[in-house]
Amino acid sequence: MSVSDTLKKKLKDKNLSKVARQLKIPKTLLHEWVQAKRTPSLKNVIHLKNLANYLSLSLEDLLIDEQSEMPVTSLTFDDAGRKYRIKIERV
Repeated sequence: MSVSDTLKKKLKDKNLSKVARQLKIPKTLLHEWVQAKRTPSLKNVIHLKNLANYLSLSLEDLLIDEQSEMPVTSLTFDDAGRKYRIKIERV
């Protein structure tokens, strides 16, 4: 089950804008996660943790697709001319 699927299931009867406001998550970010237009990234981990707590899930339960061996998320950035990639994956 993807993050989007989990959010759709857990938030189906909730007003997404109210949830976003209550958890201090940008509304567009939450809507895009639910609609699978955007995948969660490392820079939004605090929002993900707050959302997982709100849904009574662990962060792992929210992010991990049990059927997939792919990384949950990755972030690429440059620093002093060097490229770095951080991946979050289940071990």
